[in-house]
Amino acid sequence: MIEGGGIGDGPIEGVANIHVIDDKTREPIAGATVKVGTVEGVTDGDGLFIMEDVDGPQAIVVKATTFRSEMWIGANGSNMTFNLGPGSDPVAPRATLTGSIDLSSIQIPAGHLKIGVIGYSQTDDLGDPDNEIKTLDDRNVCNGGGMNNPMPCAFTIDVRGGRVALIAAIYDRNLNGTPTNFNDDTMTLIRWAYRSGITVTPGVAQSAQDLTLIDVGMMNNVTVDFGSPPSGLQTVGGLVGIDIGNDGVFQLPVFATPTAATLLVPKLSQFSGAAFRLTAIATNGTDPATTESVVLRRGLSTTTLAAGAWLTPPPSPTVSRTMVSWATVTGATVQSVEFTQGTANLLNVTSFDGTTEVTIPDLVALPSGAITAKVNAIGADGLDVTNFSLDADRDKLDRVAAQTVTIN
Repeated sequence: MIEGGGIGDGPIEGVANIHVIDDKTREPIAGATVKVGTVEGVTDGDGLFIMEDVDGPQAIVVKATTFRSEMWIGANGSNMTFNLGPGSDPVAPRATLTGSIDLSSIQIPAGHLKIGVIGYSQTDDLGDPDNEIKTLDDRNVCNGGGMNNPMPCAFTIDVRGGRVALIAAIYDRNLNGTPTNFNDDTMTLIRWAYRSGITVTPGVAQSAQDLTLIDVGMMNNVTVDFGSPPSGLQTVGGLVGIDIGNDGVFQLPVFATPTAATLLVPKLSQFSGAAFRLTAIATNGTDPATTESVVLRRGLSTTTLAAGAWLTPPPSPTVSRTMVSWATVTGATVQSVEFTQGTANLLNVTSFDGTTEVTIPDLVALPSGAITAKVNAIGADGLDVTNFSLDADRDKLDRVAAQTVTIN
């Protein structure tokens, strides 16, 4: 079995061992249907199906109840592990943390307020529902009052389970002399606060999770260099993150743009072994975006965070309920198509060998009704598609570009 999913142990020469696991729990999935060419079977209690009398790259389809189906084109490894994601968007388990931030040492002008916006550290898995937990009614935003009416900046935040840290952006809110009219207020980022090393059990609330202000001398500015996003993607922005090891990743609750590319952030030396990361996003501006390109740069240590090269979204894909085709994208390591219907995750097709046209097999036939197809180009420099582990090689996945099409 290959950790997290993947392909390895040399090309297929007579026998292919196909493991199927739950992407979230990493447990084997028994009874999954596996189809290689015209041969079909099911996984045993260890999530294993052994295919014999087979050589070279194969088209493999895997299907299991309550999971999204997977189809790999040009897969060529004597050992392969399919990691199946959920068949519908899950509700992430969560817990509620409460605490406060002492902002009394911060000086602001009269008629201003001190505001804290608190977030929690994320996992290193883009799209993980654990990273999408929202706190209702903006309870993760706290008011520390003004110079004449200070108050505890008390907050409540819903977070994921596991090792978690909290980060807060502290703002000077200028009421502009109209305390009952919030439309003319301005917000200036002035400080940061944090708390690390929290162990969270889903469903178990914790109080007194107070945050500590980061000293002024432990902050500096970073500047995002967006480079040259793909033509036609005019809405561009970026998130600065700080990788803090076992506690996860602080995705700072501030947003850089090409016209406001410099942000005040904590210094890396505030956290042991930390590194910056940049998530840069370019879209066509629709809501939701139908064309987009994303760059993820990890392990950055300087105050200039460069997006580098972007991928161009697959142009004009052709998609129906029974087939999909696309053009090859320069720089893409693999290309894929995700099929969804509302909150249902139906099928993901990945081409490892440059195939650009796929017929949807009857085993995973798409249902009637409107379906969304997201055609992706994925960049991962240095990834060997015949020998990889999604866990071990995660850091190589650094770019994705997509075009979304609706099938009616």
